[in-house]
Amino acid sequence: MRIKILIILAISFISFSSCKHEIDLSNAPEMTFSYDVQPIIATRCAMQGCHSAVGYEELPLVTYEDVMEIVEAGSADKSELYEVITELDNEKRMPRDTKLADKQILNIMVWIEQGAKNN
Repeated sequence: MRIKILIILAISFISFSSCKHEIDLSNAPEMTFSYDVQPIIATRCAMQGCHSAVGYEELPLVTYEDVMEIVEAGSADKSELYEVITELDNEKRMPRDTKLADKQILNIMVWIEQGAKNN
């Protein structure tokens, strides 16, 4: 059921991404930092030499507090995290090696829109 809701949200998001319509997330499952977002960041962003605490001290993405430095809770469009993972220019997009999967991007977007809670 959760997958079906995410697919519906993804289609809705893609349909309205070029417009300034409000996205209805009332039926979306609650995204959690610890289960839905942090594993993505840990495996795709916070590796050594990237946004880990070692080698990239200016913008580590190891803790919830670190991530919130580039997130505006309740507004994916105003969040640097969302901006860099959806960037179309390969030179500016993060992570640089390969684009995040659409489901990963959607989970992060929904989490931000739901208030980017530390849950």
